[in-house]
Amino acid sequence: MRPHVLHAVPFPIQIFVGMLVYRTVTKTLHGQGTGRFTYDEVRGFVQTTWEQVNALLVEAKNRSSTKDSEAPFWIFGRDEPTTADTVVFGFIATTLVCEA
Repeated sequence: MRPHVLHAVPFPIQIFVGMLVYRTVTKTLHGQGTGRFTYDEVRGFVQTTWEQVNALLVEAKNRSSTKDSEAPFWIFGRDEPTTADTVVFGFIATTLVCEA
């Protein structure tokens, strides 16, 4: 991701700046406690999060008034999308597109 963010900076400086940013972010995450989780714990959090999002969408689909399986449905079962629908869509789209 470094070439995308620092595309205007010469390559050798990209490496140096990237190392500084990595070190700063790592220290901050460790200080907050987030960086102290093991890889397996983080994978468990990710798994749980996706299971909860899936359960939310399955429940919304089951409550949907439309019988067409291809028709769009909204989280709160309304006729039009709400802010919650855009947030869930943004969460899913971002995690599917992100290369990190």
